[in-house]
Amino acid sequence: MLSSTILSSMFCFASAARHLSFTKAAEELHLTQSAVSHRIKKLEDQLGFKLFLRFNRRLQLTEQGQGLLAVLDSSLGELDGAIRDLRQQEFTSNVNVAVPHSFARCWLAERLGDLHSQYPKLTLSVRAQSRATDFLTEKVDVAVYYDRPERHHLHQQLLFDELLVPVCSKEYADEHNLWQNPDALGSCLLLHDERAWPGADTHDEWRYWASQAGLDPLAVARGFVFNRSDLGYRAAMSGQGVAIGRWRMVAPQVAHGNLVVPINTFVKAEQAYITVCHPDRKEVPAIKAMFDWLHEQSQQSEAVMTAYKQQLSFD
Repeated sequence: MLSSTILSSMFCFASAARHLSFTKAAEELHLTQSAVSHRIKKLEDQLGFKLFLRFNRRLQLTEQGQGLLAVLDSSLGELDGAIRDLRQQEFTSNVNVAVPHSFARCWLAERLGDLHSQYPKLTLSVRAQSRATDFLTEKVDVAVYYDRPERHHLHQQLLFDELLVPVCSKEYADEHNLWQNPDALGSCLLLHDERAWPGADTHDEWRYWASQAGLDPLAVARGFVFNRSDLGYRAAMSGQGVAIGRWRMVAPQVAHGNLVVPINTFVKAEQAYITVCHPDRKEVPAIKAMFDWLHEQSQQSEAVMTAYKQQLSFD
């Protein structure tokens, strides 16, 4: 069995052989040039043959050095592969995720292929629910909440903030003269999420948008109510009325022309999307991987959401 000293010298040799430079090997390994030279000289003594031919301004591998480098390159390649396999074994267990219905349908589902590409051995179970998770009694590893972050004493990470804006079909906006005309909302059927966030009342999301937009909050306390926001969006797409859209959820439908933004008044929501888990489990590899992946996806979607908003035109 090779000693740890010989193994470290082998890594030193491999670096110097690839660069044909003790100086560059020293920079790569964070050693001094003299330390690299000393280790390789000692390795040559232990092996009983020369690895380099030393000239004034350059190095050249001996035949034995070339043979050893080929063996090391092959062995190190196999070692890298073995390490990758061992890392993937960390993610063979099932990960149970609980997310809001609209988040699952409008944002998460279309991105799951990327999760599988990165972690092919991870098995994911997604539960759509709009309530808070009891991590002590429920079989849930990671949850996404749409709520105020300060309300939860869990390990958490911000995914993204949210903007609120009215959305409907183009035909509905035309028929009701809604383009840049908030007063026309009085003649429209308003579509509500009955519990837009934990503790919210039936009309709170519309009321909040109206108050921030300078309108009468009481004037929007009417219309049809759905127990999921994505059902309201579907009704709006089919020309049934006007919903308050959470921009992260409805932007793709706006970009595809299935929804329009008739009134250019975006209001920042008090709530945000956050990823949470039990504090004692935040370092579990699969849970940490899920946090990292969700954050990575949120960062990638940021530029897309901004671009969608900049492309809006108003008649």
